[in-house]
Amino acid sequence: MQTQATAARRRARAWPVPPAGTALLLIWAWTPLAAFAAPKTDVIVLVNGDRLTGEIKSLEHNRLKFSTDHMGTVYIEWDKVARVQSDQYLLLEREDGLRYYGQLKPGTEDGRLQVDRGDTRSTPESVAMTSVVRAVPIEGGEFIDRLDGYVSAGLDIAKANDRRSMDFAGGLSSRTREREWAFDGSVNLTDDDSGETSERYDAGLQYRQFRERRDFYLGFGELSRNTELDLNLRTLVGGGYGQYFVQTNTADWVGGLGLAYSNEHYTGEEQFNSLEAVFYTTFSIFRYDFPETDIGGTLSLLPSLTKSGRYRTEGDLHAKYEFVDDLYFELRLWGSFDSDPPVAGATKSDYGLVTSLGYSF
Repeated sequence: MQTQATAARRRARAWPVPPAGTALLLIWAWTPLAAFAAPKTDVIVLVNGDRLTGEIKSLEHNRLKFSTDHMGTVYIEWDKVARVQSDQYLLLEREDGLRYYGQLKPGTEDGRLQVDRGDTRSTPESVAMTSVVRAVPIEGGEFIDRLDGYVSAGLDIAKANDRRSMDFAGGLSSRTREREWAFDGSVNLTDDDSGETSERYDAGLQYRQFRERRDFYLGFGELSRNTELDLNLRTLVGGGYGQYFVQTNTADWVGGLGLAYSNEHYTGEEQFNSLEAVFYTTFSIFRYDFPETDIGGTLSLLPSLTKSGRYRTEGDLHAKYEFVDDLYFELRLWGSFDSDPPVAGATKSDYGLVTSLGYSF
């Protein structure tokens, strides 16, 4: 299976599945609406004593995203923050997977958050800021305010054989207290001076239901097409179980397993149905000294339970450099392999290198 660790790149996603053209139209349509925000009444006190008033947008990968009226959106390193106060209801996650949900009340001690869960019978709970690796507003505001997303586009040209490759990608995701969904899609079109053209499309939807600590249930669906492999369309639906092995302010590592049903249409109108086991792992490493860097990858293994000896693998490795706020340059290497394609003579593998410019919101 195929990805981009977003989110994110940013957060490590367990089943990365790149995008299709429809996603891009939706993303571009929604992007301007993201400007609407909640009242900017949150207060940040830095370790040097500076005080900022605005709106907490998110905390991820050791960076607090903070929206202000006069400076726009600023990014603050989490270890440079002494105290936080917020009337928003925030979901906080610690390194060990423990989650807190509530408002942040004014504190008197640097380096600690006072989390008010909204229970009038209890006092706010003190949480060490160094243990918090993620924070996101959950309730309140419009649906559009709770969306995260990205779009990217790339063009690669080789003069020797007049080869041209265009790549488009995009995605949307949203999180609540107990669940998360993400939609990703990609389009890759390649041609050369011999007149040969290849098309590669992927679109997928992923749903997570979080359990206690680091575990979660996973449901997913994917549509893919790759003319290089003589694959007209593959429909994949399944579910599984995953876990965060590592979740810190500098790295994420996720793994899991599951079962999937696939329906494949190959060139020649041949159709095949199969049941596959799914094993996957994905990682991301972050660095926010200049240049800000996100390095990540995904590897999935899908052995067939229907056709003995057949297995498929999907891999992805990327490096992303943010050179202006929310604008980034990405280098991505991807590959696909099928040990025993159902159609005789079909190509077993396909791979590519993509360079692109992207924007996250």
